[in-house]
Amino acid sequence: MSMKPLTVALSMNDHKNINRLWNMGANTCHGALWLRSDLQRHMRMAKRDLAFRYIRCHGLLNDDLGVVSPQGTFNFEKLHRAIQAVLDIGLKPFFEISSMPGFLASNDKSITRYTFRSAPPKDWQLWYRLIHELTQSLVHRFGEREIRTWYFEVWNEPDIAFWSGTREEYFRLYDLCAQAIKSVNPGFRVGGPATARTNWIKEFLEHVTTPSPDYTLTAPRCDFISTHAYPSDVEFLDAAHGDVCLQSSDLIRTLFRRVRELTDAYLGPETPVIIGEWNSSAGPLAANHDNCNNGAFVAKIMHDLQDLCQGSLYWNLSDIYEECGFHYTPFHGGYGLYTVNDLPKAAAHAFRMLNTLEGPSVTATYSETIPGIGIIGCKTPRGSRLLAYYYEEPDKKDCQPEAVELIFPGWRIIRCESVEPGAGSAYETWLTLGSPDYINRDILQQLEMAACPRILQQPPRKAVNIQRGTFALLELEPADVR
Repeated sequence: MSMKPLTVALSMNDHKNINRLWNMGANTCHGALWLRSDLQRHMRMAKRDLAFRYIRCHGLLNDDLGVVSPQGTFNFEKLHRAIQAVLDIGLKPFFEISSMPGFLASNDKSITRYTFRSAPPKDWQLWYRLIHELTQSLVHRFGEREIRTWYFEVWNEPDIAFWSGTREEYFRLYDLCAQAIKSVNPGFRVGGPATARTNWIKEFLEHVTTPSPDYTLTAPRCDFISTHAYPSDVEFLDAAHGDVCLQSSDLIRTLFRRVRELTDAYLGPETPVIIGEWNSSAGPLAANHDNCNNGAFVAKIMHDLQDLCQGSLYWNLSDIYEECGFHYTPFHGGYGLYTVNDLPKAAAHAFRMLNTLEGPSVTATYSETIPGIGIIGCKTPRGSRLLAYYYEEPDKKDCQPEAVELIFPGWRIIRCESVEPGAGSAYETWLTLGSPDYINRDILQQLEMAACPRILQQPPRKAVNIQRGTFALLELEPADVR
């Protein structure tokens, strides 16, 4: 194995706290699944281990939650039960307003296995009344103080097949939603455009800063900007099994730098920008979602977006997922942080480690630049805590050594928790076992052991080795401390 030494100088930023955007939360598939006990178990795991605060999903207005009957009457009881299940876990809804109830749909177009109706409403005033009465019902059930802590996001990815109307029709849909929600309470937060590939941002910002006949309130029409990105978005890969052709992870930082600049120009720097969906690829059944390298990817993206975004919603919390049909093999390339057998993937460990970082930030300066290497960290009473990652970039493997020795002059490492294949990442162990579709208790126990990171507490040292596609949480203290 080739090993390259890399010297790292650390500086403490006492006046700049780390941005804990990762704690905002994650997505799940669609709203009816919030009532499933296994998905609720994964939500509890995320709340307990990752300190997630919000959960987003598609389809809270879908016919399977019975919001609008075939006769056109409204009933919000099943939706309320789904939301209550989330609140009981200690999470809050990042309320995506979608999809179009069948009674209101102006055409029969839909996508996904669970029928996400992409149509504009056939009656715009009935759509307004639905959202207004829905908001009133939420206030009656959960209270204004609680709902002021939620986010209402209008639709999902209206720039692609989730919306069969025009961009102008989406803008009208947005305005009517904002009017309906904020007429109940102007302090309720509404935003969008929730587009794929960070599309329509400039056009949306121009729209919400221009008068509209469908929005007549004095309260701001848009309280946050949300949009999505995956580093396969430029070519927008078809759904794939196994490996997909990924692009550089730097794509996400480039896209969101532009989103931040536009948002600052139109709405001001205090307006939150939220990356509402992201993962290493948009293909739903891709092996890169399961492997150890995806944890390094999570750490890198959260580091890259420190100065650009105020919130992150990872796609997806769980492999209990119906968009392309349910899959129940232990590892099948699902987007989730947790497998159907409740195993945390490497990406889940990355979020858990990120959650340990808070307070004044630490800046790392390297003796040379190696693609994919990075350190995000914070000051601690004893010294510093660092999450060191080495993401294997798909387009830079030839210039990435197999492993790097991180050397910290003036510091000593007193604890190292590393995630590697077979030690924090069970996917690679499952491969060595023959990739079984069905597992018994003995195999499950082996995978549970393989999902546990390696923890080293040994005599202090000044350096640590990190292999490509892995990451580690380090505790450091000054070398002169006795």
